[in-house]
Amino acid sequence: MINTSLDLIIFDCDGVIADSEVLSTRASAAALAEFGLSLSEAQVAELLVGLTFEAGLKRIHEQYQLVLPPAFAQRKMQLTEQLFRQELAPVPGLVALLERLTLPYCVASNSSHERLRFTFEATALTHYFAGRIYSADDVALGKPAPDLFLHAAGQHQTPPHRCLVIDDSPSGVRAAVAAGMPVIGFTGGAHALPALVEQLHDASATWVMPDYDAVSAHIEQYNVKEFS
Repeated sequence: MINTSLDLIIFDCDGVIADSEVLSTRASAAALAEFGLSLSEAQVAELLVGLTFEAGLKRIHEQYQLVLPPAFAQRKMQLTEQLFRQELAPVPGLVALLERLTLPYCVASNSSHERLRFTFEATALTHYFAGRIYSADDVALGKPAPDLFLHAAGQHQTPPHRCLVIDDSPSGVRAAVAAGMPVIGFTGGAHALPALVEQLHDASATWVMPDYDAVSAHIEQYNVKEFS
């Protein structure tokens, strides 16, 4: 049994709540091609997963000397929403966990509030998370800075060490570590290739777990009654 009390679970969204990274990467690749940068979906994933939109634009400029116009953001969002509403589903095992969980929880995502809105609508998960969704829009710096996780913890009046973060990206893991929060590096999304396990360990994830069965078993070890 873990001897530290757990008062708040902070979920990332893409790849942790919504199985969206493959679809998001497909939309990004299509939008980039329309604006003159043809990359494979694997290249786009390596380039952009885990970053805020603004950080992604900066990385594209640094690596490809391409300055994307404001119309790119609108087109990328349009393509993303189309794919999400057609194909997006929750990560396997998430809903079963939420149905049993009595501990407070929230979402802290580098995605914009607009994207989070249609993500939760497309997955029919809005009622689980309404009123406890935090975005990089809400803070000065998104992940890998600690600001977003600290903001979420502050909104729930919870000390960082009594939070548990679940995030699927090295960027998110680094943010949690910087915030002083234990973090599960999660590899249960469809996008998670074997290399991600090592990447999450390298980012200093406290644990790396392959699915929500493992996450549930872990949460049950804490000295609180998390499940009904």
